[in-house]
Amino acid sequence: MAIVINDNSIYKDDIIVMHSDVTLYEEAAADIVSENGGNILEIGFGLGISANKIQSNNPDKHVIIEIEEEIYNKALQWANGKSNVEVILGDWKTTVDSITDKFDGVYMDADRDDQEDLKLFSSKIKHLCKENCVLVQTSWGFDSDIPRNKNTYKTITLDDNTKKWYYDDTLDIIYVTLTDNNWV
Repeated sequence: MAIVINDNSIYKDDIIVMHSDVTLYEEAAADIVSENGGNILEIGFGLGISANKIQSNNPDKHVIIEIEEEIYNKALQWANGKSNVEVILGDWKTTVDSITDKFDGVYMDADRDDQEDLKLFSSKIKHLCKENCVLVQTSWGFDSDIPRNKNTYKTITLDDNTKKWYYDDTLDIIYVTLTDNNWV
C-alpha cells in the first residue's frame, strides 16, 4: 500500500485520504477538543492541520497516534522541538491500552476504520478520559447512537474549498462530553 504525501494532500493506493481543502473543518473540530487546554489525544495526524490548531491552544500534553509509518515520520518532524508532544506509531485499537495519561479532549480522525470500530470508539477510550473530557470523531460509525441523538454540536459555515467535500453550506460538528462516566 503506497502512501503519497504532498503539501496539500495524502493518497493511499491512489485514493485520497486527506486534503487541505478541509482545513476549516479540521481546525474547528480540533478547537472544540482543545480550547480548554489540558491533555489532548489525537488519533491520526494526516497533514497536521488539526495538530497545529491543538498546539495553538497550548495543551499541557498532546499525544498523537498515527498508524501509517510515512505519516508518523512526518508527525515526528512536526513534533521536533515541541516538548508537550508525544507521537506514537500504531493502530489506536492496539495502542490505547498502553497509554497511562488521562485526557481532557480527544479528536478521532481515523475515519477510514472499520464501521464497527468507529461505532465503539467512544467506549473503547472512555478509560483514558477525565470527567468533562470532550470527544469529536470525524466519523461516528453508521450505526452509532451519538450522531443520531446529537445534543451538542457546533455549526460551521463552509468556505468554497470545504463545500467541495461536504456538498453543503454548513456542517455540524458533533461532540460529546464525559459526564458521570457517560458520553452526553
